[in-house]
Amino acid sequence: MKRWLPIFAVLAFLYYFGLIGCGGSDFSSELCGGYYVYETSTHQVHVSPPSWNSDTPRIPEKVVDLGHDDRFIIAKQNHLKRRNLRPSDTYMEPDPGVYSYWILDTSIPKVYGPLTEEEFKKTRRDLGVPIELKMKDVHSFRE
Repeated sequence: MKRWLPIFAVLAFLYYFGLIGCGGSDFSSELCGGYYVYETSTHQVHVSPPSWNSDTPRIPEKVVDLGHDDRFIIAKQNHLKRRNLRPSDTYMEPDPGVYSYWILDTSIPKVYGPLTEEEFKKTRRDLGVPIELKMKDVHSFRE
């Protein structure tokens, strides 16, 4: 047992400081208009106000890229699918290559999406979302 103690101590240290584990650590970061990006687990990353219900405009899981200014939030979402067909297994994982795009106008608030990339570009132009507003990896918003 004593020979395993140093290994457990090292693993505990690495886990505690977030160097290993199951995905990233939870975080939230304020964006604009009272909206935040929340990561509550590896694939549960969404944009919403602190309290919301089914009628609240929001961007659902899994947000992978994000950009915002003081009015608009733009996002790329990787769709989630069930891991397998067993009814007892409800774990959702990313569906490779299946994406949607979203625009959230926090001044109204109103959400546009899910959109294809072409619909996103057109809606972005129609709403006057600044071309300078770019998306970046959602984890870059970690404070």
